[in-house]
Amino acid sequence: MLRTLERYARHRRATAQWLVRSIERGRGGSCAHFSLARGWSAPYPETSGYLIPTLLSLDGELPELDLAARANAIGRWLASIQNPDGSWNGGLHPAGRGPKPSFFNTGQILKGLVALHRADPSAGWLEPAHRGAAWLQRRSLAHGLWPAEYRASATPSYYTHVAWPMLEVWAETGDGAIRKSAEHALERILLRRRENGAFAGWGFGEEGRAFTHTIAYTLRGILECSRLLDAWDDVGARAVPALERLARKAELSGGRLAGELDLQWKVSGDFVCLTGNAQIAICLLIWERRERDLRLVNAAAKLVDRVCAAQSLQHPLAGIRGAVAGSAPVWGRYMALRYPNWAAKYHCDALSRLSARVEAEQESAPCACS
Repeated sequence: MLRTLERYARHRRATAQWLVRSIERGRGGSCAHFSLARGWSAPYPETSGYLIPTLLSLDGELPELDLAARANAIGRWLASIQNPDGSWNGGLHPAGRGPKPSFFNTGQILKGLVALHRADPSAGWLEPAHRGAAWLQRRSLAHGLWPAEYRASATPSYYTHVAWPMLEVWAETGDGAIRKSAEHALERILLRRRENGAFAGWGFGEEGRAFTHTIAYTLRGILECSRLLDAWDDVGARAVPALERLARKAELSGGRLAGELDLQWKVSGDFVCLTGNAQIAICLLIWERRERDLRLVNAAAKLVDRVCAAQSLQHPLAGIRGAVAGSAPVWGRYMALRYPNWAAKYHCDALSRLSARVEAEQESAPCACS
């Protein structure tokens, strides 16, 4: 176990160092990705926002990287580019022609601002977070969801990942209108669950296929909303059939989980979505806190180990060293030939959760001393 924890720490440090490079290149935020064709991208407000909790959580472990200071700097940048109505625009920054406010991106930025508020309640972070959540509440439709954006004609099911940060803001402000809006959206999406545990609309497009990235978004949103609402039986348990299937697939494949699945759980691509691997590992570990089932820890470990195996810790290119590719192989369908900052974020988060669980198991194991 000690060697495993040391290995996880090496990968976590290298990934955090890559995230620092993405911030140093990001001119305020973190670059969306490093591309083998074009190098570093422009900064991405959405993922810069939800990178903040990761930076704060790693600050004590890696003090030499000044991660808390970097998290606060990103927060100030995000506050400076917030629209007057409380929203944030979609896409990279600065936006191209015709910037448009984005429901999903706004939701993800709320996570970072709430994390900064909890770290320092006197610093004023709750005000922009509250304005962002209130904008989401005002823009929700009568049926509880939001107007279509991106490639979908209706609100995708992974917008449980918008309801979740709205509830985080509600937990800090007590704004009942925001809670009601988030619950309404969550209820509508939960109705989409099929008998086999899959959720219609949990992919980017209309054809029923979904990357494990957005599958995990959907399930994580359900689990976190359940936590905030204290509603496991009515909310969290709805994710269990899907998590059971994913845990089984992870175990049987040795962590080489297919990166894209259809609504019948059939493989739709010969690649691993490394971001999805890390995210699903996190979901399994969240569920395992209730179940205390080492089978789920084992499945999560196989998913994380697959990401570690695809990661180079000593590559001569700084844009690749410590990075996590979108796919394995790197030319796979998800973020082909690119190393996204959100893949690195979720890899750090998964490594931290898994390390904590392994340490807890080590501490509870009976002493073999004579």
